[in-house]
Amino acid sequence: MYQGKKVSVIIAAAGSGSRMGGGISKQYIEVRGIPVLARALGAFDRHPLVDEILVVMKREDLEVCRRDIVEKYGFRKVRKVIAGGKERQESVFIALSELSDEGYILVHDGARPFVSQDLITRIIEGAAEHGAAIPGVPLRETIKRAEDGWLAETLDRDTLFAVRTPQGFEAKMLKKAHDQAREEGFTGTDDGALLERIGGRSRLILCEQDNIKITTAEDLPLAESIADRLDGPALEKPPSPSWRVGTGFDAHRLVPDRKLILGGVEIPYELGLLGHSDADVLLHAVMDALLGACALGDIGKHFPDKDPKYAGISSLLLLGYTREIMEEHGFFPGNVDVTLIGQKPKIAPYAPEMKKNIAKVLQIDENLVNVKATTTEKMGFCGREEGLAAEAAVTVWCK
Repeated sequence: MYQGKKVSVIIAAAGSGSRMGGGISKQYIEVRGIPVLARALGAFDRHPLVDEILVVMKREDLEVCRRDIVEKYGFRKVRKVIAGGKERQESVFIALSELSDEGYILVHDGARPFVSQDLITRIIEGAAEHGAAIPGVPLRETIKRAEDGWLAETLDRDTLFAVRTPQGFEAKMLKKAHDQAREEGFTGTDDGALLERIGGRSRLILCEQDNIKITTAEDLPLAESIADRLDGPALEKPPSPSWRVGTGFDAHRLVPDRKLILGGVEIPYELGLLGHSDADVLLHAVMDALLGACALGDIGKHFPDKDPKYAGISSLLLLGYTREIMEEHGFFPGNVDVTLIGQKPKIAPYAPEMKKNIAKVLQIDENLVNVKATTTEKMGFCGREEGLAAEAAVTVWCK
């Protein structure tokens, strides 16, 4: 649904953090040695579907953010760090002027350091399918409405949710909502409220309890507890990495009435590859090579073909998940060389796009990816055009 459309992220981090105390903005408070803002940024910088990130800061913090967060941690998707306004809504409005009217925009609080990769994916998918998607958690306490100092009514908590971020929207829809709110002088507590004013609706996406916002000093012990449980990859690359090599092989049968997807590219052909996912044999070989280099098993272990959630899934998503698994164990992709084996179709016209897809998802330069093809001189199942195979060789680096 979202393929081919840009996914942009606005990180709203221009707040003063006055409730935090201690004379330091809450975005720079460290949780187990890593600033809150760096944790939030890292989640989106690593996500394979995110194309660009804009960070909105207080004007006096711009250089600190660029130097001590973006440059120090090597975030590659941060396109710009810009000065925000006095209020959060104004800051988001300023950032929207920097973004295209096409695609999707996610807005996230810079003080929410524990947004998961799964939630980001579900918000993007929700925005693509419904136009807008907002995460929320069910309320656990009994909620009452007060009036003149008296408890007047008990509300049905089954219909109430605490709203969080990231909130995802079609770009045009979000810009329209902000433009109208600005013209009419309306200030909302979140971007979803602005959409509701113009008749829009947002799909509710259930959110993890861990996705907390750091607001006061009392939030830090909980944040540290969450960090102790969730921390996997370090955000800083090691200065002297060691290297490993991995190889991968995969094969799939060619059948009628299936799309032929190779390297994340749909190729016009009368046959497609049979498989539980999209059967992208080329990407499967790359994933097996990466997992093998890290001694982390294979794609069957991590993405079993008996699991319905992987039915028909794009292998570009699976490649992104593979990268996350690697990072959780301290590994990072180096270079990729993959060969398609088969008589037909010819993939030379599509190889540049395949390289681009692989490089984007693995977050490496395109010149570190090579895609090529060979035939078997009509020998074997590939030569008889019964199926296609692929083999890959990769390097990975680690601490």
